[in-house]
Amino acid sequence: MIDQSIEHLKKRESHFKKLIEKRIAGQHVDDVWQESLLRVLKRLKSGEVIRNVDAYMATTCRNATTDMLRAIGRRAQKLAGEEIEEIEANRRMHIEVNFDHGVGFEKIQKLLRSELTPHQHKIYILKHYYGLDSRSIANLVGARSASAVRQSIRAANRKLRTPAVMQQLRVSEF
Repeated sequence: MIDQSIEHLKKRESHFKKLIEKRIAGQHVDDVWQESLLRVLKRLKSGEVIRNVDAYMATTCRNATTDMLRAIGRRAQKLAGEEIEEIEANRRMHIEVNFDHGVGFEKIQKLLRSELTPHQHKIYILKHYYGLDSRSIANLVGARSASAVRQSIRAANRKLRTPAVMQQLRVSEF
């Protein structure tokens, strides 16, 4: 039964990946898909009967995508210098967001913090570092709409394109 369910889900992989891609940037789709498969497999191995595997997988994909967005959001909040409240559910999450940066990145972060508001900084990181689209960012940060996110990105870009900031970026050794 488990093997049949997994084979069925693998045949429908492209369908589920399209569902995932509607909610998160393409670079994260495979990670969310793998996490979703693991969650379904864990449930099947525990002996629970899943009556409608497709519906359960769609729900699992949606939940795993939300978990990934929240993990990315927490990373962005830390980068923007905001305090984050740890919730027990977040500690149990299996998703790891790879976040590897060096000294050069820290210098850029310092410059971004000095020039941008915390909100703009967080949105800028989510857009340019994690590659999320405006709709995903809006859901993540609680913005009114995707256009409000795009407006914040444009405002941040205007602040960062001033001659003084550009000079600081050129002078810094990365």
